[in-house]
Amino acid sequence: MDQFATDNTSAAARRREARIAKGYSLEDLAVATGLTVEEITAAEEPLQIVPQHHLERIEHVIS
Repeated sequence: MDQFATDNTSAAARRREARIAKGYSLEDLAVATGLTVEEITAAEEPLQIVPQHHLERIEHVIS
């Protein structure tokens, strides 16, 4: 696995862990960010291509 894949996997896992730690369900985070559940799920799965602005919206809510 290359470094990008490792970083992507770690970032996806961190997003999921942060969401759960904050007590957000996928549906809760979707409402809070204005994204769909599918978009949130993609951001939490390694190796998915996710638009940067989606990641920024998620990070804003869970940080």
